[in-house]
Amino acid sequence: MSTTAWLPDRLDRADHADDASLEAAAWAIFQRDFTAPPTFRNERVNVNRQPHPARADREHSYWHAITEGQPENARTNPETERLERVPWTRPIIENEACPESSIKVWSNRRGGSTHVCIWFDRINFLVVLKQLRTNFLLKTTYSPQGQRRQQLHREYAHWKKSGARL
Repeated sequence: MSTTAWLPDRLDRADHADDASLEAAAWAIFQRDFTAPPTFRNERVNVNRQPHPARADREHSYWHAITEGQPENARTNPETERLERVPWTRPIIENEACPESSIKVWSNRRGGSTHVCIWFDRINFLVVLKQLRTNFLLKTTYSPQGQRRQQLHREYAHWKKSGARL
């Protein structure tokens, strides 16, 4: 059910015996997709390979992307919706400039850092990269809902209107 040729199908919970099986499938895809870093506008996108405090056998970037909540070490349960969308992360990073997809890309400041938001609004999937001096770091991914989705629309419109560039 891809909306573009380069976007793979998402994982489907119904195709897996249990949540652990779905998580293992998402982890395998993440490992495959991030063994060699993808690029965003000719810069590497790295992942934090340190163990996550809530799940020592999973890399920090992966576990952060499939869970939510604070504090970080309390993020013990993956979200099904996030797991199902793991296959979309790398293709969206690499195809953000694809004209037929109309992916929205802008930067913002959060906690003293510059982040790049890559939002494929048509499928409602957001990839957030932290901008470093010479590359990017995968920060998180999710499907924004309700007020957050409206906030992102306003943030993008404001950024676009300002004439800012990445």
